[in-house]
Amino acid sequence: MNATTKKVAAKVAPVDATVAAGKEAVETVVKAGTEVATKGYEKAIAMSKEHVEAAHKAGTQAFKGYEDMVAFGKDNVDAAIKSGTILTRGVQDINKVLFGLAQAQLEESVAATKKILGCKSVKDVVEVQSDIAKTNYAKFMAETRKLTDMSVKLAEESVAPIAARVAVAVEKTTKPIAA
Repeated sequence: MNATTKKVAAKVAPVDATVAAGKEAVETVVKAGTEVATKGYEKAIAMSKEHVEAAHKAGTQAFKGYEDMVAFGKDNVDAAIKSGTILTRGVQDINKVLFGLAQAQLEESVAATKKILGCKSVKDVVEVQSDIAKTNYAKFMAETRKLTDMSVKLAEESVAPIAARVAVAVEKTTKPIAA
């Protein structure tokens, strides 16, 4: 390995580390966002099951007849489907953002590599790497915040249809008890 090759290899190593850190950050954000959305959805389903069971235990007098019971069940299924649809769309949107981030990171890594390889001194390399690190950190924080906000919003929106059905179940079961 000649001296020039060693210099290039030494300059490329920090870029590889930055790319790996960026990739790891994106994977962490994807995992966290998916976990938040999944936990919210699972919590809503569990709450729905609990309240439907409570409605059933409160007695069938909450329902005027078989038709009411069937309609109630159909509406619950519709709410679960709507919730799943919202969740699916939201995860797709988050994945699009993540893909865009990965693509931008790749382009920025190539530009950074070119910039580093164009440096004439070690001091220039250190300055360029420092600037790249600061920029990447700021972008990481902003994008993490954006993805977290998207994940929380998705969890809230996907739970809303089920929460509405839970409210209906509670209302149906408490009416006869209060009367």
